[in-house]
Amino acid sequence: MKLSEDNIRSAAETIATVFGVGYVAFAPGTIGTLFGVLIYLLIKDVPPAVYATIFIIVFVIGIVSSDIVEKTFGERDPSFVIIDEVSAFLVVMFLVPYSFLALLLGFVIFRILDITKPPPINYLDRIEGGFGIMVDDVACGLITNIFLQILFG
Repeated sequence: MKLSEDNIRSAAETIATVFGVGYVAFAPGTIGTLFGVLIYLLIKDVPPAVYATIFIIVFVIGIVSSDIVEKTFGERDPSFVIIDEVSAFLVVMFLVPYSFLALLLGFVIFRILDITKPPPINYLDRIEGGFGIMVDDVACGLITNIFLQILFG
C-alpha cells in the first residue's frame, strides 16, 4: 500500500491533535495536558527506561506530526496541536514519586508556565516548525519537574 500525501497529512493531524481532542472549543492546551495526565497514569509504574523511551517516541512523533500540520494549515503553532502538552506532561512527572498532590501541583505549575511562557521559555516559543512547537512545552515540563523533585524527590 502506497502512502499518499493526503494519508500522511491525515495521520499527522490525527497524532498532533491527539485523535481530534485538540479541536475542543475551550482550552485545548489544558485538555491536552489532561490527556497527558491520563497517559502518565497508564505508564507511571513502568521502569524508568521504558518511561523515557515512551517519552522520546511521543516527542519525536510529535515533532514530525506537528511540523506537517503547521505546514498543511499554514498556521504557526496552531492551538489544536496538543501532542506537545502530552509529551511535556510526561517530562513533568518523570521520576517524581507518585502522589495525588504531586500530580495536582505538576498539572497546575505546568499549565501556568505553558500559558505565561516566562523567560527563557519565551525564547524557545519563537522557534518555528514542529521542533519549536514541542520544545517550549518540554522546557515548561522540565522546569516543573525540577520544582517537583525539590518538593517530593
